[in-house]
Amino acid sequence: MAKKTKPYQIVVLIWQDAHADMAGSWVCVDDIDPDPFHVMSIGILLPHVKPGHVSIAQSVGGDIADHIIHVPNQMVRELTVIDTIDTDPWQG
Repeated sequence: MAKKTKPYQIVVLIWQDAHADMAGSWVCVDDIDPDPFHVMSIGILLPHVKPGHVSIAQSVGGDIADHIIHVPNQMVRELTVIDTIDTDPWQG
């Protein structure tokens, strides 16, 4: 019997990252950039794997995934589904 397939959502995740000041060393406090640092990540959504986070993976193979990032919900600025894959590619 074939394994039941599940849809995988390919997403673009925009999130606000914690970061060090771009100057790298001593910097005048008045010269610190007040703007947030936003990151764009693209990957396969792994829903419900870590409570309070949006988790995406670079690669998925069966029940394992690789290069996973977990972004706390409070840091997420935008999540856009760009495609859904309804079949498991490793099922032939």
